[in-house]
Amino acid sequence: MQDNYKQELTDRFVMVVEHLTRLTYSGRLDEWQGLEMTIPQIRTLILLQHMGPLRMGIISSHLDSTLSATTSIVDRLVEKELVKRISDPNDRRVVLCELTALGQEATERFWRLGRALSLRMAGLLEVEQLEAVVQALELIQRTEEAFRERSVQRDLPTK
Repeated sequence: MQDNYKQELTDRFVMVVEHLTRLTYSGRLDEWQGLEMTIPQIRTLILLQHMGPLRMGIISSHLDSTLSATTSIVDRLVEKELVKRISDPNDRRVVLCELTALGQEATERFWRLGRALSLRMAGLLEVEQLEAVVQALELIQRTEEAFRERSVQRDLPTK
């Protein structure tokens, strides 16, 4: 009985997450279409915004892409003046990729759309409801962080 109830709750959780993901990203994707960008290009911009300047190999790893495919993605972003290549201050032989001011503005616009939607939804909730939602989302965030940490630990090479 308990297992059935947990499965039902899990199914409802997945449905709600999928719904919120579609709702959150549908408007954002429309915004990106105006820039004529591919999903890997968008992911690269968001990665660079989140992590700062990165080597091509690290970008490739995060995209789960080949180095040559990643280089093509970055080349197109450079052509659009959203990304620039710079020398690594610690090793001038290494090239880093980082957002330009235009790239930073494009990613900020992407996040602003989600913030606006979140603010509108929060405005419809009573304080008690908002508190419950925030506590639940913070629990999901902590769970995801713990999951990611375990994944990283599992993937670390052993000595």
